[in-house]
Amino acid sequence: MNKIFLNQNKPGSILIIAILVLSVMSFLATYLLSFTLIGSKMTKSYELNTNAYYLSEAGLSEAVFKLKNDSVWKNAFETMPTIEDPDCSSWSITPFVRSAVLGTNNNYEIIVANLGCAKAEITITARINSSNSLSARKIIKTQAFKAIGSPVIQHAIFTSGASENMEISATNPLRVHNGALFSNNILKVKNGSVVQVDDKALAVGNILLSSGGQIEGTACSSNLCDANCAASTECPPQAIASPPLDFDSTSTASYFWQAQNSDCASVRQDGKTDCLFTSEEFEEMLWHNPELSLPVNAVVYVSGDINVKADQKLTINGVLAANRDINLGLLPYWSRSEPPYDRYGFSQVIVARPDDNLPSGLLAKRKITTSSWLGREGSALNVHGLMYSGDETKLSSAAAAIVITGGIAARKLTISSLWNGLDIYLDLDVIADTFGNSQYSPTVTVDHWEEEY
Repeated sequence: MNKIFLNQNKPGSILIIAILVLSVMSFLATYLLSFTLIGSKMTKSYELNTNAYYLSEAGLSEAVFKLKNDSVWKNAFETMPTIEDPDCSSWSITPFVRSAVLGTNNNYEIIVANLGCAKAEITITARINSSNSLSARKIIKTQAFKAIGSPVIQHAIFTSGASENMEISATNPLRVHNGALFSNNILKVKNGSVVQVDDKALAVGNILLSSGGQIEGTACSSNLCDANCAASTECPPQAIASPPLDFDSTSTASYFWQAQNSDCASVRQDGKTDCLFTSEEFEEMLWHNPELSLPVNAVVYVSGDINVKADQKLTINGVLAANRDINLGLLPYWSRSEPPYDRYGFSQVIVARPDDNLPSGLLAKRKITTSSWLGREGSALNVHGLMYSGDETKLSSAAAAIVITGGIAARKLTISSLWNGLDIYLDLDVIADTFGNSQYSPTVTVDHWEEEY
């Protein structure tokens, strides 16, 4: 057996080796401790940054929710373009801070910057503060927008029929304020009619002026191209499809459904409470109420025709819709076998918009017609809303002035013998709200995303 003998002449060798071993072990222990501490900090930092990420996403979700549902944010974001402000540069939203989220010292801030009509840059700054003085911040930026729908709502008067005309005869003046008129086919102005339009008279077909008919404003069509027309896009303009108006689908947005869930108990005498009427039920209500004001914020839907006649004053505080025709001032005389037995005189219709975010107007699935027995107290028809007919609107021979703040949309439009004047003030907002599938899609789309730690 071999034996190993320590060198007795070097008694310090054991001490040196021990010190070296101890030093190595100390170094390794220090390294391990340092590595453990760094790992702990990295873990904590990762945890904080993860929380900051989730916090920033929560902020973005709240921003999108508020753009869709908060009335102040929604109204600002959905500012409609106007002639004076076509880029919607006027709207703004106050920065918003949500505190004490995932901890008392945590928060996120939402800043919404205006990029145009229903378009914004959203900046979310999320801050996480831990109890041991560690903190994390995360910034995300995204561009959000709502899609713009049919441009029909940019016109004060619109006819959608590709083979139907817009005809204006013996009407002076017809004034279109702050907007344009648009025909998907031919626009005829004749028999001494004077059309004053602030924006443009647009026709996919020809604009025909005859027998003293005049357009005071810019005319753009297949045969006319005034200096203010965009020759490449407006001479003639592209045809425009009318957006659908939901009368009676199963959707909760349909006017039938809305009427079914509106309250008309205050004006009904038949024990029903909703605002769905047959033509006979609505006529019965008119007979007993010669000055009838329909409930505020209600949608009233009539299955059949609506006939306003014989000294009737009707005030609509929202929407009156018919799945057939609406006839205004058609007859001067009305008799029945119950008191007051007969009625005689001129009628008047007023449509009031009850709220800035609600629809209003006269909506007919087929036709709207006015006649010579419409007009009293200096006014025949005063509408703050949309006049819509799926077929033809015929405004004729009214005994007093007609004023519409909103717009007219029809497949075919005939305006004749309105010597007391017709004024139309474009209101894009009420047109959009009444069409329901308004200019702005209900979906907020996230277009771009950036992150910054």
